[in-house]
Amino acid sequence: MSQHERVQWAQLRVGIMVIVSLVLFAIAVFFISGQGGFFARHYTLKAYLPTAGDLREGAQVRLAGIPVGSVARIKISPFTDKQRAVEVDLKISRAYQDEIRSDSLASVETVGLLGDGYVNITRGTPEQDVIADNGAVKTAEKADIAAVMQNTNQVIMNLNSLSAKLDDITTQVQAGKGSIGKMIYDQTLYNKLNAAISTAQTLIDRTQQGEGTIGRLMVDETLYNRTLGTLDRLDKVIDQIQNGEGSMAKFISDPSAYNNLNRLLTNGNTLIDNINQGHGTLGKLAKDGQLYDRMNSTLAHVDTITARIDQGQGTLGRLSTDPTLFNNLRDSSQSLKEFLSDFRKDPKKYLSIKLHIF
Repeated sequence: MSQHERVQWAQLRVGIMVIVSLVLFAIAVFFISGQGGFFARHYTLKAYLPTAGDLREGAQVRLAGIPVGSVARIKISPFTDKQRAVEVDLKISRAYQDEIRSDSLASVETVGLLGDGYVNITRGTPEQDVIADNGAVKTAEKADIAAVMQNTNQVIMNLNSLSAKLDDITTQVQAGKGSIGKMIYDQTLYNKLNAAISTAQTLIDRTQQGEGTIGRLMVDETLYNRTLGTLDRLDKVIDQIQNGEGSMAKFISDPSAYNNLNRLLTNGNTLIDNINQGHGTLGKLAKDGQLYDRMNSTLAHVDTITARIDQGQGTLGRLSTDPTLFNNLRDSSQSLKEFLSDFRKDPKKYLSIKLHIF
């Protein structure tokens, strides 16, 4: 073999090795990506989403988490419904067609929090129909990662604001400002609390020693004995009542007391009914309008007489307001007092009898 032929044969072998390597690499890529190989049979399902989000063409399609196909195409759907704005063609291996049924749900998931997007389909139940080629699978809306991150950022901003406020409050407390700061750093409050605790401890000690009213109540057994004696007497009284002894027992067990009380209530109800109907003196007092008018007229006359007395009119008015009568009575009383005094001193002066004979 000439030198030229050997070079061509070496180049041919290198080319064949490169071609075989590329084919093996392509086959490995298809198997790794879950396409099921070059010769696997596929069918297409459609899924309608409000937005594609992070989903890209070529992304995996999983059935219950197992790779079964890929996303063939993403385009704007012909529907005007916002919930069906995006049409996604799913290329799935026919080997799994029997597992995807009318109650299966497709949703866009992500690998981790910020990973690549993929389509996950839930496994259907045997009672439901199998979705045919080019059929539509139902979709389940998932939380948008961007919206979640935006809400998370808002929460972080609120936490930062709250942290700043707490830091300001902590600074004021450390400076002894405000009620909490004074409670922590003011020595006066500590001294007052210490004095209060000391006073309380002194009271407890005195109580334990039996001093004071509370101490005697806690230490002295006299109160306990009296209470015990009272309970014993009360127990005896209850026994006597249960045995029918005494007035209380008769009041409880004797039906005559109940009958008398019932009769009294009946008579009271009858009396009230008679009063409401205007019968008898009390009924007329309660219902008769003439009595009210007379009493009102009498009170008016009394008010008029009282006003005239206050003005000094008439005999009662002059007696009430004119001091002349008082002065005359006082002078008469003084004269009578002087007369009695002279009479006691010299009664003969007033009791002498003179006889004149003509």
